[in-house]
Amino acid sequence: MMNTQGMYDISMSLCDQTPVWPSNERFKLRWLKNIKNDGVNESSLSFNTHTGTHIDLPYHFIESGQRVNNLSLERLIGKTLVAEYEGKSDIDKNLLSKIDISEDCNKLIFKTQNSKKYLEKNRFRKDYVALSLDGARWIIENGIDLVGIDYLSIEAYFNKENETHKLLLENNVIILEGIVLNNVKEGYYNLIALPLNILEAEAAPVRAALYKEGIL
Repeated sequence: MMNTQGMYDISMSLCDQTPVWPSNERFKLRWLKNIKNDGVNESSLSFNTHTGTHIDLPYHFIESGQRVNNLSLERLIGKTLVAEYEGKSDIDKNLLSKIDISEDCNKLIFKTQNSKKYLEKNRFRKDYVALSLDGARWIIENGIDLVGIDYLSIEAYFNKENETHKLLLENNVIILEGIVLNNVKEGYYNLIALPLNILEAEAAPVRAALYKEGIL
């Protein structure tokens, strides 16, 4: 969604209908107090750290890996290329080799059919477009330090060894998952994707936005 200032909010809405990974608990907002009885509305939240729009950090799969509390926020702000892909197969090295990304850009996010078909629906889909293992190698070889995709995982559902995740995270590439790109066109933007400051966590929800130069 774009506001009148030209900023795109690319974050999923969190509610009990937000799709989650099959083994994860759903987001839950529980009301603790209400104005009628208590004079104030007050609620509590319960959800997995990989719910909705979120980042994965190395500690997700690497015992000694980086966690949220020692993450530099500069890694989550900066020039980003949104690359649109309309195919149904996973994004591989052959496809990525055709992307012309400028030398001053080290962040890349993918807009796929996931945005239109799957992301904001209630149920989880296993046939989403993901990044292949050789695609992950291309990301690393080309100096990309943040890669994002418009579904709940950068990796195909049936890759049970999590090789794509592990390769990216071992090389200190931040993974941004669950971004909403329906109204975003291919091209260069500035990205802001700041996480909740959850000490020692392996992942964290973010409020992510894209904007063009001159907006802020």
